[in-house]
Amino acid sequence: MKSSTECNAHIEHWSRSAVRLQCIRSYHAQHEAVPDLSELEAHTGFFFILTHGEIAVRVSDETYQCRSPYIFHGGEDKNTSLEVRDLHQEWAGYLILYTTSSASSQDQENLALSYGFTPNAMLPIHEKCEAMERHWNSKEVLDRLQAQSTFLPLVYEVLGQRLRTLVHKESTKPNMVTEAIKYIQANYRESITAEKLAARYECSTSYLSRLFRNQIGLGPIEYLIHERVHRAKQLLLKSDARIQDVASKVGYADVYYFSRLFKKHTGRSPMQFRAEHQQAAQVQNNPLRRLESSIVSLPVASHNENESYYQWSEEGDTSMFRFSRPAFGAMMVLCTSLILSACQASNSTGGAAAAQEPTSQTAATTASDSTAAETRMYKHLKGETEIPVHPQRVVSFFHLGELIALGVKPVGTTTYVLENPHISDKTGITDIGIPPDAEKILSLQPDLIVTTPALAEIVEGGYEALSKIAPTIVIEQNNEPIKDIEMFGDILGKQEEAKQWNEKFTAKIAAYKAKISPYVRADETFSILNVRPDALFVYGDTNMGGNIIYKYLGLKPAAKVESDVIHGETWEVSTEVIPEFIGDRLFLAVNEGAEDKLKDIQKLIDASPAGKTGHVYSIDFDQFLPSDPIAVEKQLDIITDLIVGDAK
Repeated sequence: MKSSTECNAHIEHWSRSAVRLQCIRSYHAQHEAVPDLSELEAHTGFFFILTHGEIAVRVSDETYQCRSPYIFHGGEDKNTSLEVRDLHQEWAGYLILYTTSSASSQDQENLALSYGFTPNAMLPIHEKCEAMERHWNSKEVLDRLQAQSTFLPLVYEVLGQRLRTLVHKESTKPNMVTEAIKYIQANYRESITAEKLAARYECSTSYLSRLFRNQIGLGPIEYLIHERVHRAKQLLLKSDARIQDVASKVGYADVYYFSRLFKKHTGRSPMQFRAEHQQAAQVQNNPLRRLESSIVSLPVASHNENESYYQWSEEGDTSMFRFSRPAFGAMMVLCTSLILSACQASNSTGGAAAAQEPTSQTAATTASDSTAAETRMYKHLKGETEIPVHPQRVVSFFHLGELIALGVKPVGTTTYVLENPHISDKTGITDIGIPPDAEKILSLQPDLIVTTPALAEIVEGGYEALSKIAPTIVIEQNNEPIKDIEMFGDILGKQEEAKQWNEKFTAKIAAYKAKISPYVRADETFSILNVRPDALFVYGDTNMGGNIIYKYLGLKPAAKVESDVIHGETWEVSTEVIPEFIGDRLFLAVNEGAEDKLKDIQKLIDASPAGKTGHVYSIDFDQFLPSDPIAVEKQLDIITDLIVGDAK
């Protein structure tokens, strides 16, 4: 399989075929012969999963050189063999044999394809292999059945990673947060910790948390709790299952902990939640029943927010969550708007006042309606969508600054985007929550919804649900003001305004480069360090002022910053290597509560080139975290003033 199209076809053949695990064997070999594949029975395929060392797989005249981690799939070819160059070399892996029964010869032929690849996350595959082998080697019949049931999830994981690998080659690197969200949605019942999730994507927990908060405003475990509480609500409303069974179904073995957690995030216990909605359903179905119970909320019992139980290492602090009660608010808004529209239509046709309305005003209204009704096709990450040429009521999940910069105030945006300290006038913008509340979005009657891939995933029903509310487009989170302004100029029908903003911003950059040039030597290097209570981050050329310093002002990064951060994948660094990343000038952002961490590294900063010359500039983390056009303009002012002011 050399393309995502071929991989999708292969997956389709798997879905149509009956498969059965034949055996699984683990190897941890040195001075040991490799598995003999020459005696594979007809209709037998295999996966060889290399977890350590190197090995070669020969298929007829083609040889695959495999270095761990590596996954190889083979079919019925009798000329398949495993080879080790050096018998003294240590290697480890799993050989999984299976048989297939396909409805057609085409299915059988496609399943026999040979291919190999390096997985992007070995941990979940390794865990499934370990569990499958353990169950397979058990003498209990049920355990053997469990091994069979684990085989298809393993195939699902392998083929999913293969598909993502091919898509990555054909387009851009997959978004780690989006992938993690999908994983949580599929596996919320399992024991998921921040450590396990980070290991799955081969990064640190703090780095993954940083990506999550930057893209959706929540940490990964906070989102996991949201998903579990949401699933619990569905089970409570759609079944009569015991609370203990509901807790178990959503990943909580302790029903008392689950009940307290549920009450913390919804304002009532699981029993109260179910009873309240059962009562609301009875009111709906019985028009003679008094409606007061559906209007008046049940009193929320007192609750101790400081219970240490909520500080589980798996879930962390969740005090920022508040879940709105499923209600009929959105429906009532729509019904009211329809009634008002009908009344207005009646007045405009039969009322005397309507007849006396000035002709010029009527013509202007008609022209405005005509403009708003014009649509066009817009290509985005989810395909093509028909959107208004000049949208009037925009809900934007992330790009608030871009809209404001172009003179468009959205009717709604997410909680953490509204917290942007650089945007002062937020009147008329509704907070749609985080995760975004589909009911609130519906009540705003948007004519366009703009979201990023990660934020689209965390809405109940995802992109499809949003598309039913209004035309929805999914765009990248570029964090590049010039590119973003141009993109939103196109989306909003504000091309001329976008052009003017970019020209003004480009001129400002040129003026500021000239302003600082007398004070900066050509060979001087710059670094950006963020100190947190539990981690140290070095920033590259995307945010925290990095795009301004390195891209716009053209200042030189420290050598280690350029090689390991800008052109590498290093973000979080350990204390001992801090001196390697600090250049002649340092921009330092210290988070609240990180004073002790700063004390630990203060001597290293003082001994660095920036520390010795006193070129260490303190910047506010909250001010420099956003990367929208309005924030970047203000950050440009701050950085320039710091450099110029330091020289005076």
